[in-house]
Amino acid sequence: MQRFSSKSTKAGAAAAVLAVLATAACSTTSGGTGDGAQASKHFTYWSMWTQTEPQAQALQSSITAFTAETGIKVDVQWQGRKVLDKVGPALLSGNAPDLVDQGFDRLLPTLAANGQAEDLTPVLSMDVGDGKKVVDVIPQKLLGVLPAGNSSTPWMIPYETVSVSLFYNGKDPLVAKAPKTWDDFLSICRAAKTAGKACIGTDGDQGWATQYWFDYLLQRNGGSVAALATDKSGAAFNDPAVLKTAQQIQELVKGGYLAKDYDATKYPEQQNHWVSGESVFFLMGSWLPSEEQKFKPEGFEFKSVAFPVTANPDRNAVDVIPFGFSIPKGSKNAEAAEKFIAFFLKKDQLSAISTVAKNITPREDIPAPAELADVAQELKGDPLRLPDDNVDGDWQDKVLVAQFNDLWLGKADAASFVSRAAGASAGYWKAKG
Repeated sequence: MQRFSSKSTKAGAAAAVLAVLATAACSTTSGGTGDGAQASKHFTYWSMWTQTEPQAQALQSSITAFTAETGIKVDVQWQGRKVLDKVGPALLSGNAPDLVDQGFDRLLPTLAANGQAEDLTPVLSMDVGDGKKVVDVIPQKLLGVLPAGNSSTPWMIPYETVSVSLFYNGKDPLVAKAPKTWDDFLSICRAAKTAGKACIGTDGDQGWATQYWFDYLLQRNGGSVAALATDKSGAAFNDPAVLKTAQQIQELVKGGYLAKDYDATKYPEQQNHWVSGESVFFLMGSWLPSEEQKFKPEGFEFKSVAFPVTANPDRNAVDVIPFGFSIPKGSKNAEAAEKFIAFFLKKDQLSAISTVAKNITPREDIPAPAELADVAQELKGDPLRLPDDNVDGDWQDKVLVAQFNDLWLGKADAASFVSRAAGASAGYWKAKG
């Protein structure tokens, strides 16, 4: 499966969304955003998946079943990852689809933040079987972590969840016990070095992914990327948590714990080396097992553990990237689209995301694929957060990733990183005016 996460956008508060959820949980009618004069018997759906991808196969199977059961026809177009690039112009021309799907970080700026997403409150109270409603089968902590749109009403219904975890081979004797703390992790790294094996697999050309190390560590140390991104003076980088995080990263680099020649390799070389046993850990999104399935040797067991905690055991939130449905504002057949959302959230339909697409669903009563069982448990048991606190992707690329690359590649020490990043952030905001 291809990576499908995109750069994040600035988050809003989600408290109002939880209040709506509470109301929806008590509701007994499904409502609908259409005018209700006459139920539509068709709707248009533009999907982020291409037709040959397993997610598309799962959705197509459900579309066929939905039409057979309801008589509602679905005009589906498998647009691919750039689907939302087409939705904006379509909104202006009045020809937008009735239903779209993508990651929250793309749906938010394209639709919700601009007031171009319908209120999906009615969907939350729709029936999904076994006496349950949509609001009953999607964890409120997942819906609650979604950023608010411009109206603070539900604008997205997730059907797939992705996380970022520390993956390893469950048969690796160096990981007799999964590391829960940073000290545990470093102990394994030292043992790996003694054994002549790299501790960390990493492709040096994937700055957006390698800085997951910084993001997680900073959160564990009491800081936040959001605080760094929103301080236009750059002074927020003087937070001691930033220097501590940079020093911990420096220790990994200087300690020789990263894969050999990682600074000269390109994706997916080091991923392939990792699955072949040349390194112990790989920090990546939960698409990693799918990407490496065909390369794994016999006996390899995909396992993962939440990113280790540092001084404060309560700072243990795990990254979550929800993917799901939104209905563009002004949809002509919104009520029909709502019915399909609820239909796909039924257990017998949504299970295909696990069994066919080999990914995790929001429903905790649908078992995750074996290779993602640990990730699913992390999402269920730990607090959730959005990667990089959902900061603006432009700042992330031009400031954080650009400066972190030098630290990760050994071209800057911890103190230099802090100083350069502070200057880069201040310069970024000054250029913005």
